Amino acid sequence: MSSPAPVIGSYRKPAVASDVRADAVPEPQIVDNRPKVESPSRSLTEGVQEDLKSSIDRTKDAAEKAKTYSEILSERDISLNKAHAIVDAMLEKGFYEETLEVTKAITVTFRTRTQADYIRYLRAIEVYNPKFVEEQQEIQIRYFLAASLVAFKGQVFMHADAEKLYELKLAWLEKQPERLVSLLASKLNKFDQRIQIVMSEGVVENF
Repeated sequence: MSSPAPVIGSYRKPAVASDVRADAVPEPQIVDNRPKVESPSRSLTEGVQEDLKSSIDRTKDAAEKAKTYSEILSERDISLNKAHAIVDAMLEKGFYEETLEVTKAITVTFRTRTQADYIRYLRAIEVYNPKFVEEQQEIQIRYFLAASLVAFKGQVFMHADAEKLYELKLAWLEKQPERLVSLLASKLNKFDQRIQIVMSEGVVENF
């Protein structure tokens, strides 16, 4: 039996693949390009909230600052009344004096130093030009002690001329035993630290 003859001119359209889904084409999205306008009520509410937060933060900072100052005084065993006395003396007289125990029978009186005392120390550093840290520390101890020393063991250092008074105390210190000078320096260091704490930044706001 002969095979059927091919049909000339018979063309068919290719079939669409079965795995192509109708939803493969993304749907167009509508974008609103109009400028956003905040409502007056919303702007007002946000502004009030920001002002309130700023006010609360300022109040909190002030409270924490005062609390921190009180805590620092307490940690150093400095009463608020003592701090008041130091601040008042510094602001009214320009200096503060305090008598400390060296031993149960011996006391020393120190006074806070002036800017002139510090400048004198800097000039001494320039003159001596120390090569080692120990040398600079020794100069600092002598010059700071001479500037702060008011009385020791009942002896009050006095002179009408301020520079001669300073030289008198410096000469006295150079004649003392090294251990005594070291002990006085330790007492002065504690005195200076107490003054520094009481007169820390923001001290006026705490009184």
